[in-house]
Amino acid sequence: MDSSIQVDVENDANHWNNLLLDVQNKSRKKLPENKNVLLLGDSKSGKTTLVTKLQGLKDSKQGWGMEYGYIQVRDDSTDENAQLNVWTLDGDRSLKYLMKFALNEQHFEDTTIVLVASLKHPWKIMESLEFWSARLQDHIDSLNLGMEQTQNLRDKCVDRIIDYTLLDDPSYESCTKVRLLNDGVLSKNLGLDIIVVITMTDCIKNLEIDNYSEEHFDYIQCCLRKFCLQFGAALFYVSVMEDKNCDLLYKYLMHRIYRFPFKTPALIVEKDSVFVPSGWDSLKKIEVLYENMQKINPESHYSDAIPYPYEKPHKEHELQDEEEQAFLARQLVLLNQNLTQPQTPVVRKSIELTKPLSANKRISDNPPPSSERALASFFNALLQKKQESPTVRTPSKKPIDNTGSPELSQIDDDPGTPK
Repeated sequence: MDSSIQVDVENDANHWNNLLLDVQNKSRKKLPENKNVLLLGDSKSGKTTLVTKLQGLKDSKQGWGMEYGYIQVRDDSTDENAQLNVWTLDGDRSLKYLMKFALNEQHFEDTTIVLVASLKHPWKIMESLEFWSARLQDHIDSLNLGMEQTQNLRDKCVDRIIDYTLLDDPSYESCTKVRLLNDGVLSKNLGLDIIVVITMTDCIKNLEIDNYSEEHFDYIQCCLRKFCLQFGAALFYVSVMEDKNCDLLYKYLMHRIYRFPFKTPALIVEKDSVFVPSGWDSLKKIEVLYENMQKINPESHYSDAIPYPYEKPHKEHELQDEEEQAFLARQLVLLNQNLTQPQTPVVRKSIELTKPLSANKRISDNPPPSSERALASFFNALLQKKQESPTVRTPSKKPIDNTGSPELSQIDDDPGTPK
């Protein structure tokens, strides 16, 4: 009897130990709630549309200033849920000071930066990325992080690069910090995880119509990959319209932020769906694209190889002043031409059928209207240079013949009613 009780006690103890271990393991695997993503980029680069796609929504609402949203995250292996905070800074460059509300000392280590540029205007890509990365650097320098904390954050970025490099190529044992710096990797280490996203890759079709060749797209990819090397950043080409790489970007974010498994290799063949994970690239891999460039120098400045499109200036119609006497003389010539042109007779059938024409009225002898003759006389009077000073004329019942033209006197009596 005593032995059976002892067995039951031991079983109960083991059961409770297992329960405590399960609770302890689940608490360790619980998804953190303080993770953040900050999107930076120019206006109309597709930031809001991209966030809406990552959220699994259809309709996007454009805000102003610093927009806040979140992505619902779920770990199927543990049935744990988390909320990933998403901050989107307005593309208005004058609002860069709002960056402090999303990236500060408290949440610095838990923030992932997404730099966004659009392939709709490829000539603006590098200038936009360089501007926002410089503003990001300025903001980080203004934070009170301390030298020791800053160095620790930078070391973690280097460790992530080395870990991925060894995972991708286990034979690459000589991967050290010195070698990384010699290859240009992390030459601008900000201590943050950075992802560069190029949106609207569906515009490549239109660019090909505008004489963009394969060399242009290879050159753009080279410049972007070199830029990403400096920050240790990943590179994504996405199209929300065609749903390209959007799901892959979501999985990569979950991998970098929550350490979810991710096994997709680099994709650099298709020019509209490029994916280069952080730690995979190198200058030697980028130089492979040089072999396809015959007309474009790979080392040329970006604005020289991808210039702004030429736009013909719009010629605005300019109104030119004309001398008064020249204007009046030109109008007089037109009026005289109208007076000398024969008038086309107008015959109305109703008149022919109902009322015979009188003998003293011939249709072919229609005189020009008196109003035209009056206007001609009026312009003749204006062209005459009178030496005497103008006098004030008062209306009179009798015609006043100042110019020898009774029609002018009629106009003077009642300018609004030509006779």
